[in-house]
Amino acid sequence: MKSLPVNRLVCALLLVLGLGAACNRTEPPPDPIPAAELPAALEAAFAQAKPEAKTQASQVAALVRARDYPKAFAALQALATRPGLSKDQLRVVSGATLTVNSLLQEAQTQGDTKAIQTLENYRRDK
Repeated sequence: MKSLPVNRLVCALLLVLGLGAACNRTEPPPDPIPAAELPAALEAAFAQAKPEAKTQASQVAALVRARDYPKAFAALQALATRPGLSKDQLRVVSGATLTVNSLLQEAQTQGDTKAIQTLENYRRDK
């Protein structure tokens, strides 16, 4: 029965991302980025970004490489709220958020207490 709240979380996240992408109907909603490709995708999307955004993207990439998904999730949320991101950067951040959320849910099912706490905090604060 614990999968019901997780399913609601995923549906809510997809709905929010879908509504955001619906503003420009010519582009489909973002797809999750495979975990192995995520660090490279972030670094490529932010290669020409302002130094602060580039640093944040590099930190997220390092956290994903280290498999520290709770911290990566929080860092992605902070990165997503930065003003001035390009459409490509927002698309990569959205895809990365979907991927990290999936990885957190997987870790939660394996009993990872940090993942459980991160998802509970996210549900409570959204």
